[in-house]
Amino acid sequence: MIAFLSLIIFAFPLNSYSATETQDQNDGCAAPTGGDSLSDVAKFPMYQIFAPTMNRLTKVRLLFSGTNTPTITLTIKDMGGNSLGQSSKTVSAGWIDFNFSSAISLTSGLSYQIHLDREATALDSWNFCQPGGYGGGYAVTGGVIIPDKDYNFQTYGYSQLPAVSSQLPATIEPPQNLKAEDAADDTGGKIKLTWEKSKTSGIDGYRIYRQNETNSDYKEAAEVDSKNLEHEDTGLENGQEYTYVVRAYKGTSESVDSNEARAKPENNLAPKTPLNLHVVSKDKNYIEVAWDKVDDERLDKYVVRFGESPLDFQNEREVSKDVSFYRVDNLKSNTRYYFRIASKSKEGEVSGFSDFISEMTLSEKQGLSWVWVTSLVVLGLLIIGLYLYFAWRKKWWPFRARVGPSQNDRFDRVRPLHSDEDIKELPGKKAKW
Repeated sequence: MIAFLSLIIFAFPLNSYSATETQDQNDGCAAPTGGDSLSDVAKFPMYQIFAPTMNRLTKVRLLFSGTNTPTITLTIKDMGGNSLGQSSKTVSAGWIDFNFSSAISLTSGLSYQIHLDREATALDSWNFCQPGGYGGGYAVTGGVIIPDKDYNFQTYGYSQLPAVSSQLPATIEPPQNLKAEDAADDTGGKIKLTWEKSKTSGIDGYRIYRQNETNSDYKEAAEVDSKNLEHEDTGLENGQEYTYVVRAYKGTSESVDSNEARAKPENNLAPKTPLNLHVVSKDKNYIEVAWDKVDDERLDKYVVRFGESPLDFQNEREVSKDVSFYRVDNLKSNTRYYFRIASKSKEGEVSGFSDFISEMTLSEKQGLSWVWVTSLVVLGLLIIGLYLYFAWRKKWWPFRARVGPSQNDRFDRVRPLHSDEDIKELPGKKAKW
């Protein structure tokens, strides 16, 4: 009986997973603060970035407001824009469940997008909160990343993990002394793996498993026959660290994992990647960045990329190797820009790009508008009018009463008579000659 059970376990290794659907990610908002109309989706793309901790996605819940009941199609995409699964639903105001016919496989720790497509008659809005409460992503509205905004969402799923070592058959010995290193003298994207053969005879070969991110699941990268004790993994991203294990296998049974080995692919024909990219100054229409100079005889130029999205660096500039700063002019005010930098050789070989940094330009300084000018003029006229009114009532300037000359002044001003001609002028008097 024990031998029979052992045969079953050997032939059908167990998988460790939990298929119970539970909530994984949510927007973290106490209450929505607004909503973006779905009628703008086609013209102004809007979507939510999220980072799952579970590797199977079964359902997404979204919060809507509105009056009609359009049909909405929800699409899960990776950060490269590739569709991974869809679900359509007739929606109304409130939380709406978008269930997938089969669970979508995701990689824990990586970022994904929740996109919406709608009928032309859709008048509903996708609710959001700003500032957002979600730490694993952000909202994109009109194609522009808004770091402090999140659309109202919830994701549900479960985790299905690869078999753990204790559940794998112990009759197959794993390979030993696994090593990983960047492939030499190439333009990058490759890692060379070597190992010592398994001590178990009669195996079919080896399976290589690769991990892209820390704490993500291992995925099978390649399978080689038992005669091969090395493998070159290709199509990788320069500058990103990859972790590997190798298992010996026979039929459907595998050994436990070998030791782990890590390496980063690099363009060995290019200069080193610049470090310490940072912002040194900014204004409403420019941002200036700087970096540490690269000490590499192969260096000919620096390549600066920038744009309004970390997913699409639309602009590229080449900078002399003799400087370690660059000012980007003619930018939009109050807009977030993203920057990366790489080194370039005379032969045109480009190193891996640095991690991106981001910064916002300053807002436009607002001058006095015609409304303010008109308001100030009206206020001034009102003050003058009030003063004139009270000045007239109180006999202030310029309405002060004029004071006439005194009686003495009048007598002082009487001209004395000096001649007969003067006397002749007196009324009723005649001169005696």
